[in-house]
Amino acid sequence: MLKKDIIIQNLKTTYYQSEVFNKDNALIFLHGWGSEPQIFNDLLNQNRNSIAIALPGFGGSETPKRAWFVSDYANFLKQFLEKLQINKPILIGHSFGGSVIIKYCAHNKIAKQIILINSAGIRKKGIKIFLYLILAKIFKTIFLIPGVALLKNKIRKRFYSHIGATDYLNAGPLKQTFQNIINEDLSEDMIKTKTKTTLIWGERDQETPLKNGLLMQSLIPQAEMFIVREGKHFMFDNEEFNRIFFKQINAN
Repeated sequence: MLKKDIIIQNLKTTYYQSEVFNKDNALIFLHGWGSEPQIFNDLLNQNRNSIAIALPGFGGSETPKRAWFVSDYANFLKQFLEKLQINKPILIGHSFGGSVIIKYCAHNKIAKQIILINSAGIRKKGIKIFLYLILAKIFKTIFLIPGVALLKNKIRKRFYSHIGATDYLNAGPLKQTFQNIINEDLSEDMIKTKTKTTLIWGERDQETPLKNGLLMQSLIPQAEMFIVREGKHFMFDNEEFNRIFFKQINAN
């Protein structure tokens, strides 16, 4: 794979491109939150006509100057494809990368196919999350008390770890962007997505549970679901996943 840089929206963007590349029907890979293009290495090495993008803020690409929403990442993808003059791509997204593709395809019709792997995008808030948000606000007040403030980082780390929000804790300058993203449910965008869609889901995915995938399947008009037995959120080394993935790729 060839490592390249390009300027998109005044941001230096890193991407990896196969040595043999055709602008038509290319495979475009988008990684998840906190990840990088190298997560797809095994898939990239077996596909000659492919690109893996480091989304802004990750994998060597510059961080946006302001907090972004999913729509900003989708617009970034649109400009990337236009600048490289890529036509009829097959868009492949893992986790957050899937959210970007859903938002993009709800408003753009040039993709030939979508492959979503344990995709994010379903953000239905339950009472548990509501209570955690209330507790988080209470913690902010408690941290103002002398003495307690000294334990702030330790307490915060344990709290966010307990509620499964370590991504937020580790987001650094992207914290507000992360909040924007997790606060947006993409169900309406899924309904508007008319592109042929393949969903590949890990049976034991804890980050984006299978029930979310099944709901996604019911919302996207042309969606077909494949469930990987014992598959988890990261399952690129899973034989069954690879069999399903390459069968879908080779069908096009």
